[in-house]
Amino acid sequence: MEEQQKNSVRKVNSAAMEGLKLALIGIVFTLLATILNESISVLIVLLKLGATITFLWWAMKKFSTRNAALKGYTTYGQVFSYGWLTSLFSGIVLACFFFIQYTWIMPETMEEIRQVYISQLSAMRVEGHTIELLENNLMVIMASSAIISALIYGLIWSAILASFTKVNPNPMNTNTPETI
Repeated sequence: MEEQQKNSVRKVNSAAMEGLKLALIGIVFTLLATILNESISVLIVLLKLGATITFLWWAMKKFSTRNAALKGYTTYGQVFSYGWLTSLFSGIVLACFFFIQYTWIMPETMEEIRQVYISQLSAMRVEGHTIELLENNLMVIMASSAIISALIYGLIWSAILASFTKVNPNPMNTNTPETI
């Protein structure tokens, strides 16, 4: 039982470190999109998606290989949960980055977002007190959406990539759980 808890802690620690690296990929591409011309923003978004998926696959494969070296196999569920945890930690770091970016680094961008948000809500004839409530909580909404979108993307891509990164038990190994 104690060994299982140690493995679980190592899995969470590893996922946190890989999540930090994954978030850094997102931050770099976000800063590139901010700095470069808007005409290539679609290309930057596609590159970010490709880099994110590739890194997530690499992290899941690394975890799966390491786990299989210890146990002889890695299940779909183990690899899927690792990818999902990595995405969760990435989303948390990205939410913190967006908070810092829009609060201290680029507050004028936050004001632009707020104005667009208010004008769209006004065009939809949303009541004034609702607009005010949403406007006052816009930073929380944006940070929450970063975490939620990371979780949704992590759920989808981890489900797909786990199929390719799991390691089936070696039938020649007599120490697998199926034969014990």
